[in-house]
Amino acid sequence: MDNAPTKMHRAKLYLTIAFFALGALIAIIKPFDNLGEQGHIMLGTMLAALSTWVFRPAGATMIIGAAIIIMGGLIAGIPIGELTVGFSGTTLWLFVPAMFIGASLRLTGLGRRIVYALLMRLKLNYFKILCGWFVIGILFALITPIATVRFLMLTPIAVSLADACQLENGSKGRSLIVISCWILSIFPSLAWQNGSLFGPAFSAFLPEGAMREMATPEAWFQIMSPWLLFSIIFVTALYFLLKPEKKLTITKEEVCEMYKELGPVSKKERGCLISIIFMFLCLILQSFLPFTVNQIMLASFVLMLLLGVLSSADISANGNWDVIIFLGIMLSFSNIFNISGLTHWLTPFLLSLMQAIALSPLIYVMALFLLCVLLRFFDVAQGWITASIFSLATPIMFSNYGFHPLISTAVFVSASCIFFFKYAQVWIVQVESVTGDGGWNPVHLRTASILYLFVAALQLVFSRFYWGLVGIL
Repeated sequence: MDNAPTKMHRAKLYLTIAFFALGALIAIIKPFDNLGEQGHIMLGTMLAALSTWVFRPAGATMIIGAAIIIMGGLIAGIPIGELTVGFSGTTLWLFVPAMFIGASLRLTGLGRRIVYALLMRLKLNYFKILCGWFVIGILFALITPIATVRFLMLTPIAVSLADACQLENGSKGRSLIVISCWILSIFPSLAWQNGSLFGPAFSAFLPEGAMREMATPEAWFQIMSPWLLFSIIFVTALYFLLKPEKKLTITKEEVCEMYKELGPVSKKERGCLISIIFMFLCLILQSFLPFTVNQIMLASFVLMLLLGVLSSADISANGNWDVIIFLGIMLSFSNIFNISGLTHWLTPFLLSLMQAIALSPLIYVMALFLLCVLLRFFDVAQGWITASIFSLATPIMFSNYGFHPLISTAVFVSASCIFFFKYAQVWIVQVESVTGDGGWNPVHLRTASILYLFVAALQLVFSRFYWGLVGIL
């Protein structure tokens, strides 16, 4: 038994070496027609980088894969600015302030204080907690369309709630509370177009003209509304899979005592509360203000610094730069694929696959979902590259088979949300960057990921017939 970890580490190392060797051969031999030198080098580079993210030899960090991609891109002759374009994008600079604002709830103790204040007035059980996350997730989604902001703000509070309920690290109860909080910060709001970045981003992938004109908010809700039901079914099933061995036994008297132990509200807690109230007021009134969500988040972060909520030591200790660099390089993938010619090379093959599976609406939906899930193991940029390529086929799929363009988008979204591995779903590493070891148990998260795939597939079967009933398909 003692040799098992060693054998596993060796197996991961050997697999990584094999992928590196395969990548080098592709870059040197250039075996594929219609793919130029840059494309071959970047294809080999991507295989090498993916192997470090998938197998994590010797506990390799995400930065290693990012460094390999940049190095390979430079060898291929791609300018450094094109390789790192994701670092200047709005998404990264939304994540950075949101990460620190979420961490401030934990660092200052304000998250615990908020939870204790609520627990003194409520007698909680798991059912009430799950219902509460559902309602809070929808309310937060009406304030901000950025799912990253929502779960980075709410998951530290979920950890504080688990602490208050005296749930041990790694326990089913703790995992259920934190995972359900994360899930319900994201999934219900997919039902409406501005409930997450998926709405505007995936709609923008559709070709200009008739296809994009069909992606109206009304059509989005009509096609995506099953996500509301999905969220309820998924979390209910997760409860039975992770059903805690014991009920919550914490009493109001115990909570009152824990609240007293926090002492008076500190200066940092007041500063944190002021900054968060400022952020939410600006997000609520955004339509009347000349500010973007990024500007509001950065302003809230700067306000925290000015009020002394976060120190330079806090930023150094709680800034997960491994995640930041990984996210930045991931957001550069689409640009790298376009410049290197990989997108042009892959497009005819992937488009022909879409037409080949259009035997019937149900076969098309399920086969496309399976294909997108498989591609997610390689398209680590949350499926954005796959979606941008497949969306080119939407005019053909609509004119020849009657498939509304948003039906393909619904399938892309379902596949984009899978969370088997950290490297393929940045949401996982983002949450772990603020919750640390006090969050979910990785074993329980894998259980939830398998459940997600099963329930998402069932939802698409249901959606196919639902779309027929409402006249979309």
